[in-house]
Amino acid sequence: MRGNGWQRRLGDRVVRRPRERELAPIRFKAHTRHRVLLPAATSALLSLTISFAVLISAGTLLLRLPIASVPDGGAPWITALFTATSAACVTGLVLVSSAEYWSGFGQAVIAGLMFLGGLGIMVAGLVILTTIGRRISLNQRLVVREAMGGMSLGSMMRVGRYVVLFAVGAQVVGFVVLFARLAFKYDAPTAAWQSLFHTISAFNNAGFVIFPGSESLSAFQSDHLVLWAIGILIVLGAMSFPVVNELYHRLHPNRWALDTRLVVVGTLGLWAIGAIVFAAFETTNAGTLGGMSVVDKISNGAFQAITSRTAGFSSVDFAQTADATDAVYMLLMFIGGASGSVAGGIKINTVMVLVVVGLAAVHGRPRPEVFKREVPYAQIARAMALVLLALTTLLGLVVALAATEAAKIDAGLFRFADVAFEAVSAFGTTGLSRGVTAELSDPGKLVVTLAMYLGRLGPLTIALGLALHERRTPYRYATERVRIG
Repeated sequence: MRGNGWQRRLGDRVVRRPRERELAPIRFKAHTRHRVLLPAATSALLSLTISFAVLISAGTLLLRLPIASVPDGGAPWITALFTATSAACVTGLVLVSSAEYWSGFGQAVIAGLMFLGGLGIMVAGLVILTTIGRRISLNQRLVVREAMGGMSLGSMMRVGRYVVLFAVGAQVVGFVVLFARLAFKYDAPTAAWQSLFHTISAFNNAGFVIFPGSESLSAFQSDHLVLWAIGILIVLGAMSFPVVNELYHRLHPNRWALDTRLVVVGTLGLWAIGAIVFAAFETTNAGTLGGMSVVDKISNGAFQAITSRTAGFSSVDFAQTADATDAVYMLLMFIGGASGSVAGGIKINTVMVLVVVGLAAVHGRPRPEVFKREVPYAQIARAMALVLLALTTLLGLVVALAATEAAKIDAGLFRFADVAFEAVSAFGTTGLSRGVTAELSDPGKLVVTLAMYLGRLGPLTIALGLALHERRTPYRYATERVRIG
């Protein structure tokens, strides 16, 4: 018996009614956050361009430090900015001697910029974030997909790790080969540093050289092991991981994807054109190949055909090359390497798509077909837009550089061809020069700096922007013919 006279008996149920305060709504104070949501294309493009800008800025500040250069007081701002941009954009144009001007710390900074710039900020960031367990946003996946050649989003995370492993592995093997040769030329610590620096420079198609007493690779004209170790590293870096991976796993060409076939055919074709042109116009040129033996002529000519399209190493003096050679090599520099590689240019894939379209038109075929495959219209339109925008940008850079160097051109110190060659080399992130880089005016150096930045990011961001803005319309207008020719 309880105080109220009620005692619970077997079978009774207790029903509890909620109190009024328990039924009252709970009020939370909302904290509003103003977020600016950018479209996927804009966000991806900004992340890519800002990443490289941050890398270049960090490199500039490090190269400005007094310990980075041999002269007291540190490097001038424009020299540090130009060098950091050239290294991060894997170009190789220089205002000062990399071997004599920069200290060991400065050379290490340049090597780090080349490695990060070649691998790609977003690809490296993808692997780092994946390693520590963070999720990758769709925008970041889209950026990396375009950077690595347009692979599927599902396989991108796994392939991103393989890209880094491939890059590091290839450079380790290159280091061992170069060290085995340079150990006979330098003491062990010097040989190790020279091998490491030039392996990074070669694989990332950067073209920086720190060999003492050598203009680029001129001191190794007869050292075929060094030339071809660097040449093979250049090819591996310029072919892209997806292509190299498929060549490794599928030995028979009939099993290759269309993209791989076009890259291989285009690479061999451009290499053959470069070698034939160099042999035709430089064999008797006393300033380049004229004084070499037959074996050295073949080796150096073939090497220049490989490196001059993407990397910028030179075993001969390009200030002495024939105008015909320069004209063809400007075209090769503009084309560059494969999509998803460390090389610059508008990419072989882009050019090969246009070649397929042109051959289809010449043979009267209504659709562009090659290797029993049809190229979709969307990719054709994207390739044409990329070439048009790249040519327009390059034309503007050539005009700007010619305007800044007008006084020197009028005085006969430069030729317009020299200035045009410099602009194409910078935009293609190749790094070849006819010897005018250090003599440019300060505004001209800034134009070349901008050209390197646009050349590294321009084709990639254009392709990314076109891909992200691609829309399917539910209608089509009536067709009407236009007179051509």
